[in-house]
Amino acid sequence: MDNIDNAIITTLRKDSRTPFLQIARKLNVSEGTVRKRVKDLVEDGEIKRFTIETKYDTFAIVGIQTDTRIETKRIVDKIKPWGVLNIYEVTGRFDIVAMVPRKDMDTINETLEHIRSIEGVVHTETFTVLHKE
Repeated sequence: MDNIDNAIITTLRKDSRTPFLQIARKLNVSEGTVRKRVKDLVEDGEIKRFTIETKYDTFAIVGIQTDTRIETKRIVDKIKPWGVLNIYEVTGRFDIVAMVPRKDMDTINETLEHIRSIEGVVHTETFTVLHKE
């Protein structure tokens, strides 16, 4: 990856719907160059997916501590269907950190109750996001 690839990725991270022509003009290259580079970045696995972000009134980050006898991936697979975003296996106090966007605290609580009921979840800690940039 070079500076152009990095600039393309930076632009698409901010808005994945940015037209290739707009990116090309910003980088002073042709639209075809941007199109080919994005295609190559996808094929090489540098770009894994294009996603959308919606506006939710309430957003929480949940730290999940798991039982070491249960495979973390099994727990992650049970969390995914609940519309939880950006599930990370991490080091430190928690084994999993997940982003939970919902319309209100009641629906966040429903999701947390589901997560807590999963076999192998030992403890959760929820951080309600007060402001997001």
